[in-house]
Amino acid sequence: MKNVRRTSLRTAAAVSGSLTVLVLGLAVAPAQALAHHAGATSTDRAASASDNNDTPDAEDSDSDGTPDASDVDDDNDGLADSQDPDDDNDGVKDWNETDDDNDGVLNCADSDDNNNGVSDEAETDVDGDGIADASPAELDIDGDTLPDTSAAEVDIDGDGCADDSAVETDIDGDGLADSAVAETDIDGDGVADNAAAETDIDGDGRADNAAAETDIDGDGLADNAKAETDIDGDGVSDNAAAETDIDGDGLADNAKAETDIDGDGLADNAKAETDIDGDGLADNAKSETDIDGDGVADTVDGDVDGDGKANSADSDIDGDGKANSVDGDIDGDGKANSVDKTPRGR
Repeated sequence: MKNVRRTSLRTAAAVSGSLTVLVLGLAVAPAQALAHHAGATSTDRAASASDNNDTPDAEDSDSDGTPDASDVDDDNDGLADSQDPDDDNDGVKDWNETDDDNDGVLNCADSDDNNNGVSDEAETDVDGDGIADASPAELDIDGDTLPDTSAAEVDIDGDGCADDSAVETDIDGDGLADSAVAETDIDGDGVADNAAAETDIDGDGRADNAAAETDIDGDGLADNAKAETDIDGDGVSDNAAAETDIDGDGLADNAKAETDIDGDGLADNAKAETDIDGDGLADNAKSETDIDGDGVADTVDGDVDGDGKANSADSDIDGDGKANSVDGDIDGDGKANSVDKTPRGR
């Protein structure tokens, strides 16, 4: 009887102990889960970001219950993302990141890079320094301490896409494509691209008329490449009649004061200038039918080289640096004067 009683007591104690552990387990588990979540890295959370329904949870860097995509302070450091040089608090400055707000969308494709609720197109102060991006006083749009006009600044808007790369279609990050007609200030320096005062359209630190500047609009296409059909990036094709200022220097291509139509640093009448309009076709090539790129075929153009002088009064019709009197191809159409029905152009 005593043995039975002892056995019963041991059984009861075991059951009681199990219940205690079970109860304590229920009480402790949530606290342990919270502690684990608080110490987990974003990688840990991403790895376990699915519940029973296998639906990924939204990234929430500061674990405050608000997804980064809609959180105005991703890292919960007290600084709004628009004012924070490291939005997601990952130790990497935003200007060195390809995804500032850590929302899974690369800055190049993100319509709101700093996740402040304002679309990049409507964002007038990218680095949140109180100076409007379009203001001449704003010398560092992305706030990376490199002046926007510095040759060392290769990413003006800090979106992770190099300004001279083909994938960078919005150098100043204002939401307007650089090739859009509505984009009149590609580098966002407050000076219109077609203004005489704008001497560096893409803001790469190289003057547009410098020989070293081979890509005026910074679209990744060399100005003399056949594929480059819009040297100044104003949205108007270089050979269109409507394009009256190919290099976007504020001087009409047919103005006497315009001595370098394509802005390559070589005077149009220099012997070294073999491609006046910078279309990739040599001026004396048979396939070059519009030397000055004004949209008017040379055979009917009253000013073949676009120097502002009518052919009849121009001593160098094709602008090749050779006087008509000694030029074997006066109009530069690739045909020798002796076999050319219109050797002087129109």
